[in-house]
Amino acid sequence: MAGRGDVSGRGDARHAPRLRVPASPRLSVWLATILVVLGPLLPWPRLLAAPPPGDGQLLVRGQPAFLAGVNYPWRSPQDFGTGEWGHSGVSNPTTYAEVDTDFANLAAQGVRVVKWRVFNDGRYSPEFDARGFPTGLDDQFFPDLDAALALARKHDLRLVLVLFSSGFWTTNCTAPEGVHFGGHADLLLNPAKRHSLVQRVLIPLLQHLGADDRVLAYEILAEPDWGITELHRDPDWRLKVPLAPVRALVAEAARAIHTYSPALATLETNRASHLPAWRGLGLDYYSFSWYDWVEPYDPLDVPARALGVDRPVVLGEFPADGSAYYGLSEVLELALRQGYAGAFGWSYWGADQMGEWAAAVEQYLPWARTHWPAINLGAAALPPPRPPAPLPLPFGYGDLRLSFSQGALVVQMDLLARDPGRYTAKLYLRPAGQPASLDQALEVAGGKPQTLAVRFSNLDEGRRYQLSLGVFDERWRLRKWYDSVASFIVRDGQLEQPQLSVQEREDPCARVS
Repeated sequence: MAGRGDVSGRGDARHAPRLRVPASPRLSVWLATILVVLGPLLPWPRLLAAPPPGDGQLLVRGQPAFLAGVNYPWRSPQDFGTGEWGHSGVSNPTTYAEVDTDFANLAAQGVRVVKWRVFNDGRYSPEFDARGFPTGLDDQFFPDLDAALALARKHDLRLVLVLFSSGFWTTNCTAPEGVHFGGHADLLLNPAKRHSLVQRVLIPLLQHLGADDRVLAYEILAEPDWGITELHRDPDWRLKVPLAPVRALVAEAARAIHTYSPALATLETNRASHLPAWRGLGLDYYSFSWYDWVEPYDPLDVPARALGVDRPVVLGEFPADGSAYYGLSEVLELALRQGYAGAFGWSYWGADQMGEWAAAVEQYLPWARTHWPAINLGAAALPPPRPPAPLPLPFGYGDLRLSFSQGALVVQMDLLARDPGRYTAKLYLRPAGQPASLDQALEVAGGKPQTLAVRFSNLDEGRRYQLSLGVFDERWRLRKWYDSVASFIVRDGQLEQPQLSVQEREDPCARVS
């Protein structure tokens, strides 16, 4: 769900840039001496800074600030890099237009910071050799990253770049098309592979971005607790590893961030009581997520200073559209009152049913206007008193209707191609987990909504099907792909639409099996 740039960490030598060049031992000693002496004087841009231990706030140009933001967290789960599903990253023209639209809407709604996931579960990036050692990043990765930063700059947004989620190792499977999800526990358990991940993947990313003023912080891991034996003892589908090697990765990543970037290093736990497990690793602030399920065990309304950590604390996730306990503005007020350094609603797109930003904007804008000096990061004008009409995405569908008549599936849906032109919408129906599909195509004129209707015959009783949608231009180039817009089972001549379990929402392996 990360802008970077005129962000800095603490003002000691560890946060100064350090050169990495092949050199003789004598030259290396000379360079190291120069950097130790002059490092604190080097002109890193400083927007965000971590205060001394014990202080609960982050500083913007020396003044206390509150990071009020939104978890983006992706336009698709493969926004950076390319893979077996083809390139759909931020530099892809359609994805670029979509993120441009999303960021324009967020900026107009008074949002100043977004959290954006980069590698996520590893399905597209980084690259690996035959032994499972990270080798680097594909040729689309940096163009995607550059496009993301350009859009953040265009809309005056700051970013927190979330590097990996726990799905990087808690899940492990391959989709029919060859996309592999997770499966990288050995990068934590094997010190050589762990070091290679930092040296061949993280450091090149940090060097590429340098001191770009859009990136406030790097969140090294999102909710790693789900995949750690000591922190998540409940038996479930997740693969788990010990805490010690995960701490080792976080410590090495934090050192790299402080060496090659003025941005801050952080990590997000899945509950507040796990925060002390990450002390002593060089993090500049700590972050945790909160949802209704955790309230009976870790109540939200407690002072940040009581959470047992030595740096500021940010509420990294909470349901943006409200919960059984608090509405959005109540969470933000609570976070301010209890000394937190920020709070990020989950999530902009809302597809996982854990919160949706669109339903929260009416509450957020009045709160943002009232607290603007603390949250605006010194740049944007006061937002409007009421939410502006959101800009439409380049492509969109809605009002999806499925029925079963005379042995055939009838699909009806509204489709909008925002820009004028001729497009072809193609619906694909396939058994879940299998590449073979039935398909039908219909022409669509851009610039106005249209209703599509197709029929699929010869469906098997009791088999689960997935329906997907592709939009193509006049030259049959894919412009937009919607994977699994619907899932259903034919049973006794009727359509049964199963509700996704928690595992199916969170674990892609549960959806491809």
